[in-house]
Amino acid sequence: MTESYIQLDLLQSLLDSHQQAFAVFAEFLIEENQKYNLTRITDTQQIYSRHFLDALAAIDLLDTLAAETGKPLKIIDVGSGAGFPVLALAIVRPEWSFCSVEATGKKVHFQQLVCEKLQLDNVQVIHGRAEDVAHQPPFRAQFDIACARAVAAMPMLSELLLGFVKSKGHAIFWKGSSAVRETTESAGAIKQMGAEIKQTLTYTLPEERDKPVEFSLIVCQKTQTTPEQYPRPFGIIKKKPLA
Repeated sequence: MTESYIQLDLLQSLLDSHQQAFAVFAEFLIEENQKYNLTRITDTQQIYSRHFLDALAAIDLLDTLAAETGKPLKIIDVGSGAGFPVLALAIVRPEWSFCSVEATGKKVHFQQLVCEKLQLDNVQVIHGRAEDVAHQPPFRAQFDIACARAVAAMPMLSELLLGFVKSKGHAIFWKGSSAVRETTESAGAIKQMGAEIKQTLTYTLPEERDKPVEFSLIVCQKTQTTPEQYPRPFGIIKKKPLA
């Protein structure tokens, strides 16, 4: 497994080049959050840092993977909440196709409204649970990339994600201070799901109110077919996570 550090400075120009879309997104998130409690982050500057910049931390990695495949990526975001990282990535890479899976109806509706406002016709928003959707033929092993941010611990999350990933595709986990521990704890589960941990990328988000916070992207590559019985029902995943 390789380890490297992501410099986020250049991402500011990416935000600037899509300034209008992100401004509309941030304003609408703040407005709708007053009604529906979509996110605990309600300050505009923190939205740009903790949501937009955090989502775009993976863009260089994704661009590299797209170059390797030689075609636009097909990406699924599991437990996407208010649309992160999926909608932020869809804004800056309109040539890729995205699928967003979210179980909470109000968050699904919010994402659909954002897609309408920003004319994001490269996003499909699905109201459903990952452990169910992953067994459906249109989604099983159909994606170059499956990703998740702040959904669950990696032993559980690897089971939810990797059934979506095609052969030689990748799963990307957004993680915080628990990244090292979770990487160790999830190695067996990831192997059982037919994948292996490939690399870890760390980065630091700027914060004005607090000290800078370090985060990680943990990248796994699919090497074998995921056994058909996975993912199991969520209650079983939670009670008996893969070893």
